Amino acid sequence: MRASDGQDMSMLLEGRFVRWNLGLLAASLVLTPLVTYSLWISDGCEPYLPFISDMDLPPRSGLTFTLGYAICGILMLSFGVQIGILREKWMESGGVEGRWIAWNRAAMASSVLAGFCLFWISFTPWNEHLELHIVQANVIFIGSVFWSIVTTVSTRRMGQDDPRFEEMLPRRVGFSILGLTGLVGMVERFYRFTGLSLDMYALEERLEMLSDSCVNLENSYLSQAAVFEWILAGSMILMLVSFLPEIELLAPVTPGEDSD
Repeated sequence: MRASDGQDMSMLLEGRFVRWNLGLLAASLVLTPLVTYSLWISDGCEPYLPFISDMDLPPRSGLTFTLGYAICGILMLSFGVQIGILREKWMESGGVEGRWIAWNRAAMASSVLAGFCLFWISFTPWNEHLELHIVQANVIFIGSVFWSIVTTVSTRRMGQDDPRFEEMLPRRVGFSILGLTGLVGMVERFYRFTGLSLDMYALEERLEMLSDSCVNLENSYLSQAAVFEWILAGSMILMLVSFLPEIELLAPVTPGEDSD
């Protein structure tokens, strides 16, 4: 490896770059579904709350879905690496037990996989690649909730050495519970729709609900599952925002950094 590679990585771990990445990620995760939903309505679709990936099907909302979530995926992957490395460095410097470092690495891996699949799924409409789309979505949902729970539990351990981390714990517990509720609720409602079948092809009947690229969610199980999906997505955004004060502790601003 060249010496410049290490310098580049150190620069990416500076507080300002981590904050910028997180700010762009949170903004993108908020704006992408809101703008896409507005275009979904203007494309002539009914103004109910669809599954987020349903908005990938109409032409205009599909474009913002693809561009927005492709960007979100890249930012999520990079932030997962940044916060994972910063946390590991903090744990190592404080002599935290090795099992916590291992769990932190597992959380970092899950965030990287979730980010990669978020990027990939933006190019994988479910009406064209159903099975692949389902696998990608499962990695995103399960990986995000796993990351949320593990980082919350490790925050409690970090709070034993620095009480400032303990102050972040109540919010993260709440966001993690909200995310887990969204995941469980979505899965339970969805499998009730399919008759508790694990057969992926049973989901193909959703293709019959397509009408000019708009999806009909008159089935109550599906409409409820969609609501739980939005709850899950919202909880993960809140969880990400909760890391803003932590970045100040893991990568404090150095003199002259903001002026660069």
